Amino acid sequence: MSAAAAAVALESVSKRYGAKTIIEDLSFTVGKGEIVGFLGPNGAGKTTTMRMIAGFTTATSGRVTVAGYDMSTQNAEAARRIGYLPERPPLYDTLDVSAYLRFVARAKGVPRLAIPAELERVTAACRLEAVYRHEIYKLSKGYRQRVGLAQALLGTPEVLLLDEPTIGLDPGQIQESREVIRSFGEAHAVLLSTHILPEVTMICRRVAIINHGRLLAIDSPSGLQRAVEQTNRVTLQATAPAQPLREELMAVDGVRALDIHAAADDDRVLSVECHVDAREGVEAAIARAVASRWALHRLERHQPTLENIFLHYVGEAPAARGAA
Repeated sequence: MSAAAAAVALESVSKRYGAKTIIEDLSFTVGKGEIVGFLGPNGAGKTTTMRMIAGFTTATSGRVTVAGYDMSTQNAEAARRIGYLPERPPLYDTLDVSAYLRFVARAKGVPRLAIPAELERVTAACRLEAVYRHEIYKLSKGYRQRVGLAQALLGTPEVLLLDEPTIGLDPGQIQESREVIRSFGEAHAVLLSTHILPEVTMICRRVAIINHGRLLAIDSPSGLQRAVEQTNRVTLQATAPAQPLREELMAVDGVRALDIHAAADDDRVLSVECHVDAREGVEAAIARAVASRWALHRLERHQPTLENIFLHYVGEAPAARGAA
């Protein structure tokens, strides 16, 4: 997708504080009707990136655009098109939920006559009816997070930026929040920063993986799985001589490479990691090959998941730089 057609576009964006580089040459887009998951370990640069898109901080170099507006020169116009839920929701504890949402609606420029319908819409979407008249300081962490999501949804923004939106929610609330986000993403652009991997696979069309301020990969969850087929492996332990075992395993159709070493608790037992093709049945062929000649103690198949793909990319990234 071209930057001009995207709802959110980052083009060669970098952010530095003095000599410290937080974000380096970051480029990606989020289109209308698309939910993009933004994954990275703590300190990877996710929050800094979200704050640049939201206009809370400016890029040192490069260009950030939202709905076609340049955040460096048209910040106010771009901000009107953004709904933002930071990791710590911006709540006023002394107000009750209804007064707080009414205040945010006015601040966002929602027409006065439209405010009651807007409050009703986001209250229902975020399941806030039971606490609508409660002071915010009395709310549980889960309800506070839902109030934060409700304020981000006010005014039907073109772009929704969500930083850890389901943190502190119970499983039922997480499912409800996913449905709200999925529904909103059908006609809007959503960038969802999270460390909860199942959340990404359930609702995101694409996944961007970031570490040390650099974009490591961006693709659909299934595309990332195809791209990292080396995470397909079979591990086993057997009592066998190393070289004959290696030759036997390399003769199995579908085995591409091996790592063999003595088991930590018994040097008579060999631990083997077989890098294999994605085909079905390769573990059964390995088991037959080993068990026909030696004692096979354990065998396990490991197929690609978003979690081990994430760890694969993050593990390969250089760790020379910190990010926030």
